[in-house]
Amino acid sequence: MSERTTPGPPPADPREQVGRRFPGGVFTVEPWRAWLVADTVLDEPGGEVAHPLFVWLAATGAMGVTWDELFAWFGATADDGPMFGEHETTVHRPLRVGATYRVSGEITGADRKTGRSTGPFDVVGYRLRLHDAADGVHVADCWNSIIFPRRG
Repeated sequence: MSERTTPGPPPADPREQVGRRFPGGVFTVEPWRAWLVADTVLDEPGGEVAHPLFVWLAATGAMGVTWDELFAWFGATADDGPMFGEHETTVHRPLRVGATYRVSGEITGADRKTGRSTGPFDVVGYRLRLHDAADGVHVADCWNSIIFPRRG
C-alpha cells in the first residue's frame, strides 16, 4: 500500500512528506456498527443518520494505509510512542446509515520542534475527505495531527 512499510530513521526534514497522498478507499456505515456506536456514546440507536463520530471512523478506516504504515512514512513505529495531537471534524452533510463513502486525503503539514523537557518531536497534520460514493458530494472533512517523539 505505502511506498515504505518498514520504519527507518526519521526523515531529515518531515516537511518532505507534505502533500503525500493517502491511497484512500471506501467505508460503508453498516447498520449494526451504527447501532453499536450510538449505544456506546449514549445516543439513540436505530436512526437513519450516523453519529458524527463516524466521520473519524470512516476517514481513518479507509485512508488506505495502516497506522503502522503511516508511522513508517515518518520513520517511526508504535513502540516510539506516537501520540494523537489535535482533531477537527467538519460535517457538510450528515453521514447516513447504510451509505458508502469514498475517502481521500494528504499530509498537510509537518514541523520538527524541540521541547525543554521532551526534547525533539515532529508534529504531523493530515486531512481526510469523505465523499458520498452514490452522488460524489463532499460530505465531511477530518483533520488530525500526530506527535512523533524523537528520542535520540
